Amino acid sequence: MSKNLLTDRYVILSFNGEEAAGHGSEQNRKDHFLVAARFLELLTDGKLEEKNGEYALGKNMEAAESFGSIFKDKSGYYPLQSWMDAIAGLPGKVCSDIRQKKLEALIDAGTMDVIPSLLESDCDYRMNGIKENAYRSDFNRYRSEKVLLKNAVLKNILTDADVCLIWLLCRDGKWDEIFLPEERKEFEEVLKEVPAKNAFIRSLTACRIEVAPEKGLSRFLSGSEAGKRQNTIFIETETMFPNGEECISAVKSILESNGHICELKSTGSIPVMEIDNILYTLTPDAKRVRVMNIHGVRVSRYHG
Repeated sequence: MSKNLLTDRYVILSFNGEEAAGHGSEQNRKDHFLVAARFLELLTDGKLEEKNGEYALGKNMEAAESFGSIFKDKSGYYPLQSWMDAIAGLPGKVCSDIRQKKLEALIDAGTMDVIPSLLESDCDYRMNGIKENAYRSDFNRYRSEKVLLKNAVLKNILTDADVCLIWLLCRDGKWDEIFLPEERKEFEEVLKEVPAKNAFIRSLTACRIEVAPEKGLSRFLSGSEAGKRQNTIFIETETMFPNGEECISAVKSILESNGHICELKSTGSIPVMEIDNILYTLTPDAKRVRVMNIHGVRVSRYHG
């Protein structure tokens, strides 16, 4: 499988850590962005027809296979925003089927896998026997994609596909999770100049994807309990450790026993650990359950 497909790059960076059985409006929105990534991949690979800044599926086999059946009424040339509007208006089932097919292909290739969600280590989840699975990108591939994108920005050698990837990550909210504040600050000057690169990028940066809520029950499901709590969990350690080193060791042992890949990034008053490609802070804490206090560690997303 190619290592340079825009859709693959987007999924590797954006779906890492996401629920494998995600549902609700956030998952629906993310699925639509994945479809947009596929469309932009075809466009930047020169597989769509272009005329005066407008695009058509044309006669390309890949374009027809990807979108011919779902965009039967769009046989002409349309501006990029019109295509984004059409993607935003697709039924959730169409987009979720595309997502499932793409994730299965990446899992079969060993680029991603499905693991117990970090939430399974949460005290409440464990006590109630709640099971959740999550996607995890291959460590080396995730790191490689992140470094390649960062270098492309800092060296100002961004391709149209790179800009599409940044646009997708910014629009779906993942950009701020993947790169730390100090990294994003480094990017500012280069990214300010990006719209001036060419007409396509100017039209892309002006685009929006406004995904409407699904009809019926799913419109009330703004996200699962896992989605609401994914930024922080409480891991029971059974005892309050006398020092941070023992506390970190205990949490690392618990997480690794559940299949997570952990790497301590910094110590100090608030240690930072990378868990399955995502940075978290570790804070000793206690949680009251019924009539007793349970000692443990609060594991929270690190935001710099």
